[in-house]
Amino acid sequence: VAALKSAYAFNDQAATGVPPAYFGAQKGKNLIVIQLEAFQNFALFQSLGGQEITPVLNKLAKEGMYFPHVFQQIGPGNTSDAEFMSNTSIYPIGSEAMSTAFGDRVLPSLPRLLTDKGYNSYTFHVNKVGFWNRRELYPALGFTSYFDEEYFKNDKFNAFGASDEQLYITGVDKLSELKKEGKPFYAQFITVSSHHPFKVPDSFKKITVPDPLKGEMLGNYLTALNYADYAVGTLIEGLKKNGLWDNSVVVFYGDHFGLQPKVVNSAQINEALGIKYDDRISRYNIPLIMHMPGLEKGQVVDSTGGQVDLMPTLANLLGVSLQEEGYTVFGHDLLNIDRNVIGMRYYLPTGSFLNNDILFVPGKSFEDGVAVSLKTLEPVADYSKYKDDYTYIMKLMRLSDEYVKLLPQR
Repeated sequence: VAALKSAYAFNDQAATGVPPAYFGAQKGKNLIVIQLEAFQNFALFQSLGGQEITPVLNKLAKEGMYFPHVFQQIGPGNTSDAEFMSNTSIYPIGSEAMSTAFGDRVLPSLPRLLTDKGYNSYTFHVNKVGFWNRRELYPALGFTSYFDEEYFKNDKFNAFGASDEQLYITGVDKLSELKKEGKPFYAQFITVSSHHPFKVPDSFKKITVPDPLKGEMLGNYLTALNYADYAVGTLIEGLKKNGLWDNSVVVFYGDHFGLQPKVVNSAQINEALGIKYDDRISRYNIPLIMHMPGLEKGQVVDSTGGQVDLMPTLANLLGVSLQEEGYTVFGHDLLNIDRNVIGMRYYLPTGSFLNNDILFVPGKSFEDGVAVSLKTLEPVADYSKYKDDYTYIMKLMRLSDEYVKLLPQR
């Protein structure tokens, strides 16, 4: 993998021997990662009838690091595949959920890496831990503890039970207990209040949708994102109140798209929000926002990224060299790369990729594929110069598949 990456024309600091930018900038800090259910990036910085849809995340994006060109890479495991990928920097195989296929393995992972560095690692989800085989996935990833349905007050928000607000209340309580022990921690939160079919109980609604969107899937979806954003605000208040905010890197990212083109077409989104929306690029584009203590002003990181890039980026910030630790990763540190290529499969044909310029989807081969510009969302007629990216991503994903199958069983 290292040979493939180094043979490719990446400006990747990890391979040069020069200390990468931001290495150890957050050394010893807590890490809190919030995986936002069905959260697409297009909703950020948008308003409905004068009401901001995501005011909390908008503020965080302006104050922290915001990565506007990050994309989902999940397979059939959906949410659980996103958990797997963000913690391992390994591609899903695309034929079955990684929690089912590899839940019996010892996965080289972020929780395992940080536990070795003296961290506690907790994961929180209001559903039963058996869903998506997480009872196996969490030990495979090396989390020291998980908290599922029984730990949360059930305010009957939706079919999963407790609301995001209750998820965060319990989470902050548990993390405050860890703070007393004096050990740093890594905490993962998996939200579900913005889960399909996006029905928010009236008593939880914080926004009023215009009449044309009432009862429409798009109106329900934006209402659910708005509530999820509001709940994030309650998490931040809880972290501040308990003295955790200023000593924690807090990361927010989307697990996968929420809107199906067959139900909500791009024209309806364009009309409702006055934006250009593409059924593939905009649908697969997820937010990634990082709050970092001591960051003097907000930064926008324009490089294209994916869920495989989360682990190497966070390890760098916490001052852990994956190279020195002997970890094999299939993503890149987004703070130390001038261009990137990420692969997608399952939701697109194998060989589909995104780089800093285009989304490419192959036909039977590279030559009969289609390319769309990430910037203009318009077709790109001549994509021949990206053949190397296609070759690279096909090799990389094949290596990832071979690698994960070699990992030892528990």
